[in-house]
Amino acid sequence: MKNLDLGYGPVMGTLLRMSMPAIGMMLLNTLIHLVDTIFVSWLGEEPMTAVSLSFPVFLVFFALLEGVGAGATALVGQSLGRGNRRGAQLVAISAVALAYVVCLLSIPFFFRGASMAIFNSLGANGNPAILDSAYRYGFWLPITAPFIAFTFIANCVFRCQGDTVSPLVCMATANIVNGVLDPILIFLLGMGVEGAAVATFIGRACASVYVYRKMWGPRGATGLLVPVTPRLRRGLTRYWRQIASIGIPVTLSSATGAIGFGWVNKILAGFGHYAVTAMMIGLRIEDFASTVVISGVSQALTPFLAFNYGRRDLPRMLKGIASALVICGAFMAVAATALFIFPHPFIALFKPSAKAADLAVLYIRAIILSYPFATVQVLLGAFFVATGRSLYGTVAQLVRSILVRVPLAMLFAALFGERGVWWFLPFSWIAGCAVAWYFARRLIGRIRAKTG
Repeated sequence: MKNLDLGYGPVMGTLLRMSMPAIGMMLLNTLIHLVDTIFVSWLGEEPMTAVSLSFPVFLVFFALLEGVGAGATALVGQSLGRGNRRGAQLVAISAVALAYVVCLLSIPFFFRGASMAIFNSLGANGNPAILDSAYRYGFWLPITAPFIAFTFIANCVFRCQGDTVSPLVCMATANIVNGVLDPILIFLLGMGVEGAAVATFIGRACASVYVYRKMWGPRGATGLLVPVTPRLRRGLTRYWRQIASIGIPVTLSSATGAIGFGWVNKILAGFGHYAVTAMMIGLRIEDFASTVVISGVSQALTPFLAFNYGRRDLPRMLKGIASALVICGAFMAVAATALFIFPHPFIALFKPSAKAADLAVLYIRAIILSYPFATVQVLLGAFFVATGRSLYGTVAQLVRSILVRVPLAMLFAALFGERGVWWFLPFSWIAGCAVAWYFARRLIGRIRAKTG
């Protein structure tokens, strides 16, 4: 695919061409986790609970990578928009080095004692079967992390150049390998929950090989290059501060989601493990039906906005946001309607208990009511990142994930029990959306004043 020129041409057409592969990439990325969860759920509720308790841990890790990726995307995109290709290349090299530093934080999961202490704090409640499964599942995170980091930053660089097909093929590679190996490792070789983690590791390693060959092969020589092992030299950390200034708020934003999720997990654990399982099932189905579209469009929108922010073209940026809202709305209307009316066939894939299945339906129908507000908040978050004002998105996320979400979950759990607790979902998204909208209006006014 020829790289798109983000500064010219029809806005809707450009975003559609960027969004479709990005949505496909997010679909395949989500499919990796969905397939893992489905196969693990067939092992029983205790392994499923272990994976659910691992989810906040993985959220924190990806939150850190998202921070580095967001900073890299904004700086690379703005540099390309100003015609500074050399600067964009240096940012890319600096970003992948910083991503590897992030991977070092996963090392404690190699050690059983540290792992069990972490998972006990997340709601394992001393259950030895759950703790053992969580340890064996999390053990592979430090091994897989460098491969995830390399492909993550490389895919950000691809998108900044208008190439959203290469990230799609990258995730297709990881997904196909993971999907083929899951049943073999989990069931045929009897590795259980650890087999899911090993399959993910092998899939990510294969995806890294594809990205390396795509970027460093003869056809990739004209693009920006992300080294697998950046040379230790002066200037390697040159852009870390700028990346961090944009990325730390993004990381905190995602981390608040992980903290809020872990907190809600503990509230649900008071009803029983089936309630935790129900939310995990609902979350995976929700990811597949909605988050894929919103996140895919957002990943296409961020480099588009960053490039045009570098050109100081506010009207084109606003058209981009409006076009992104239309694209998301068209996809989501179909998915939300089908899922609201027919949730049971999707839930049945996980073979849950009757109680877990019943609560998963309630989760899904409650979260669907949040879709319009979630769409606005996430896309405005892309606007904040692209312009280097990612702190605005962090504040909106903090309001949604912790300041509103957790108290409402506690309140609704106390008032309405396990069947009414799920109403914290739409109310928290409404609050986050309102905060994001307020900041967006202020930011647009400032940019308009500077650009005349």
